[in-house]
Amino acid sequence: MAATNDVILASNVRELSEALGCSPDTLEDMRDLGVLASRGELWEVGPARDYLRDAAWADSLWS
Repeated sequence: MAATNDVILASNVRELSEALGCSPDTLEDMRDLGVLASRGELWEVGPARDYLRDAAWADSLWS
């Protein structure tokens, strides 16, 4: 899987949550796992998008 280097500008957790389409709790989990990295208000979200895509795919297997 190729790493994507998507960067977005989000000034707060709500904006970042909306941009990625996940809850603030999920953001915190991804931050703890090192999947989501901040550079001030710029967020490296490529790995986070991959993580969310893979989690949704895995969840569909168990549903």
